[in-house]
Amino acid sequence: MTGMNAVVKLHMDHMHDCLSRLVDDSLGVRFKFPDSVKPHRVEGKHIWTYSGGHKFSQLEDWAMDICYHLAACCYGGDNMDYERIFVLHEFIDGEAWNWFRCHVLHTNRDKQDWTFKEVLIGLYNCFMNAATMQEAQEAFRTAVYDAQTGVQTFYKELIGHAQNMAMYPDEFTIRETFLDGIPAEMHCTLIRDDNLSPEVNTVTEFLA
Repeated sequence: MTGMNAVVKLHMDHMHDCLSRLVDDSLGVRFKFPDSVKPHRVEGKHIWTYSGGHKFSQLEDWAMDICYHLAACCYGGDNMDYERIFVLHEFIDGEAWNWFRCHVLHTNRDKQDWTFKEVLIGLYNCFMNAATMQEAQEAFRTAVYDAQTGVQTFYKELIGHAQNMAMYPDEFTIRETFLDGIPAEMHCTLIRDDNLSPEVNTVTEFLA
C-alpha cells in the first residue's frame, strides 16, 4: 500500500468510526417515555432527503437528524435494524436512492443482511473516495471569501473542505489559509488594530 493510499484508508476508517459512534450514541438504548407521558407520533418533515454528494459534513448532518429522529420514534436498542432501514428509505433520493435500492433492497443484492450502521457506512463509501478527497484539498486551498456572507461563513467553508480531506490540516495551516483568504484590509486591521498575531493567536481569536 502506497503512502497516499494508507492516508486515505486511515481517513476513511476515521470517518467510519464517526458514523459508528453516532449510531451507538443515539440508538444504543431504546428511548422509553415516562408512564405519565403518552407517546405521540414524531414527524420527520424537518429532515431533508440525502441524494449523495462528496461532502462528509452533509452526510453527517443528515445522518445525525435521522438517528435522533429514529431515537425519538423508539427505534433505539438491539434488533431494530430492519425497522430503521425501513424508515430510512423515506429520506433518500437521487444517486443515494439508486445505491440504496441496488445494494440494500434489491432481491439479487450481493449482501443480504444489512445493519443500519452498515448502510450509513455504505453510503459514505459510495460517495467519498480518494478523488473527492483530492478535490476537497483543492477546494480548501482555493476557497474565496465572500463579503456578503462574511468571515464566519468563510471559516465554516474551510472547515467543511478540511473534513473531507484525506489528512485534516493542522491549526497553523487552517489559520494561514483563513488569513490569506480574507481581504487585505481586513487582515491588516486584525494585525494592526486588534494586535493579533498569526504566530500566536488562534483562528477563533481572529473570528471574535
